[in-house]
Amino acid sequence: MIKKVRESDVNKLIFTLFCLLIATDLSIFLNIPILREVLGVAFFSTVPGLLILSIFQLHKIKFLKKIVLSLALSIAFLMFLGLGINFIYLANIKPFSLVPLLVSLNLTMIGLMLISLKKNKDLAFHQFFNWEMNFENKSISLAIFPIMLPVLAIIGTFLMNKMEYNIIILIMLFLIPFYMVFLLIFKNKTHPSTYPLAIWLISLSLLLLNGLTSNHIFGIDVHHEYTVFNITFSQAFWDVVNNASNAYYLCTSITILPTIYAVLSNINGEYIFKIIYAFIGSLVPLVAYLTFNKYFKNDKAFLAALLIVFQNFFILSLGCTRQLVALLFFFLAVFILFDEEMSDKCRKILLILSIWTVIISHYSTAYVALALLLPIILLPFLKSLMSYLKNIKNKSINFKNFDIMVLIFAFMLVWYGVFAGIQVDAGSGSVEQISSSTASGITADSRDASVLAIFGIGVKSIPNLMSIIANDLIFLAIFIGLLGITIKFKYYREKMDFGFILGIYLFILLLIMFIIVPMVSKLFGAPRIFLQSLIFLAPAFIIGMDEVANLLRKVNLSYVLLFVLLVSLFSCSTYLQYYFYGTPYSPHYDSNGKLRGEYFIYDQEITGAQWLNNSKIDQKIYTDGIGHQRLMLGGIQFNNISQQLFLDNKTIPHGYIYEWNVNIKKGIVYTQLEEEENITNFRNLFTGKFIIYDNGYSRIWE
Repeated sequence: MIKKVRESDVNKLIFTLFCLLIATDLSIFLNIPILREVLGVAFFSTVPGLLILSIFQLHKIKFLKKIVLSLALSIAFLMFLGLGINFIYLANIKPFSLVPLLVSLNLTMIGLMLISLKKNKDLAFHQFFNWEMNFENKSISLAIFPIMLPVLAIIGTFLMNKMEYNIIILIMLFLIPFYMVFLLIFKNKTHPSTYPLAIWLISLSLLLLNGLTSNHIFGIDVHHEYTVFNITFSQAFWDVVNNASNAYYLCTSITILPTIYAVLSNINGEYIFKIIYAFIGSLVPLVAYLTFNKYFKNDKAFLAALLIVFQNFFILSLGCTRQLVALLFFFLAVFILFDEEMSDKCRKILLILSIWTVIISHYSTAYVALALLLPIILLPFLKSLMSYLKNIKNKSINFKNFDIMVLIFAFMLVWYGVFAGIQVDAGSGSVEQISSSTASGITADSRDASVLAIFGIGVKSIPNLMSIIANDLIFLAIFIGLLGITIKFKYYREKMDFGFILGIYLFILLLIMFIIVPMVSKLFGAPRIFLQSLIFLAPAFIIGMDEVANLLRKVNLSYVLLFVLLVSLFSCSTYLQYYFYGTPYSPHYDSNGKLRGEYFIYDQEITGAQWLNNSKIDQKIYTDGIGHQRLMLGGIQFNNISQQLFLDNKTIPHGYIYEWNVNIKKGIVYTQLEEEENITNFRNLFTGKFIIYDNGYSRIWE
């Protein structure tokens, strides 16, 4: 325990933070290597949130909650401060150039420090942090061990990128289930703090594994995200007027937030998306663990959080960073909604801030979040309304939480009405497509492939079948949990908040809609929504296996079942079943992997695109369904790129054809994403064309 010293502890702490602020400023202005990168990110990603919590006087909450809230609130702080200074300074002063940004941050930070000092002048140091760490009779080794996992991820991806040496990555992947075994076997020796530390480091290692593969950003949506970041960064201004038709540009999580990090730290933009967002994403399962820990013991909360970490979409989520940020704040909103350590006033303020941050981060995540959270927030009102309508005596309508609703809807009105109208149009367009598809009947084409796979439709190989079975078993466990909650409703009502149980039912209804209603899964992405649903459904997964174990009268059997299901999911989400079956597939450790061919970008591919861009061409550039990623990183505008060449299979009289590594070396083109064809089927497209550039990894025809 950190012991109480004197009443001037907070003075010393605020003075220390002020000195750190000065040190951070100096490292940025003097551009001191390493210090600028570390302090520029670390200070402004932790201290603002810590000061906000101190102003709210949330000193009694547990240390882990305080750390997670500090980090999340700091990220939200940067996004909203960025929005504020963007409209205070406007384009003439360039608000995201170094001096205006740093001056604004310093003034705001000093203001927060002064308010915190006034509010907490009699607070002792140990009360400020509320930290207790006692490893007596507990294993320190189990707490230290997972630190090696992100280290192995960094070393392993470096060796794989440079030498195609995959042993380190495979060792890291095998160590994760082995570590799980030790935690479960020696749970009596495991310190409570070990579980959240393990969750954080496992998730960080898997995100870094994906993020650090290739020297360039890795994924699908992230290339469009990186483009809108570059626009904001190069202009030093979030130009919402001239980019009002770009739904990506209006997500501040991929424009304002990375721009602030880039200006402060001077880190290459691609590595902000590859590394900093990995650290942001690693907070997602940590928030989930804190939420689950209210209803389960540490080990079961740990296993529930792993269900999120082991989702393939989570592991690959650096390919869609705007959703990753939105997911963090949606999970945070759920955690805050059901937390009992905060005062009602603080909980309301932080809940509103979290939902606002979801709204400005990613529109489709916000739509789902609002649809699911609003009924839960309005639960006191809905329950009192039902009682009132039934004419129960002494009952009046309870308008609790209406203040939350008013502020959320007011913000939505401003955000979507003034800035992000195109995001509403995108949502309306999706609804029209769903209605049209529903009217024309149910077809396989109106379902996402992952939804069809649940029923065994579209199985491509034995490893693919193994993945389907592993995921179907997870769904079965959740269904059993839902059944258990329904049958033993009174029992689980005493263990869990009614609002949380309602959230489980609402997400189940949403997932059923994804299966039944045409186009919903295809437009919104079933894996994305399922990952979002796990903040409610992961506990149902735990309950499902507990119910099976109770039915068989073997209580500890639930741990075995949970472990087997989670390891099966983990193996399939990291493509290990393909590796052992002898099918090259993984983007991370298979040099000839199918996905590596699609997503791994070589420097020489970018060089070819840059050569084309520097040639000041004024004609359309044609490529296959994936080549546009390389062209965009080379600085070519997406509007000047056509991905339809091989899909249409029609010769073009004018323009350039861009071939990339897989086209050249493997003779494969992608007519669409994941749709491979042999390039010899399209030789007619090259008739009359001549090679004007070729570096072995990229080739340009005119």
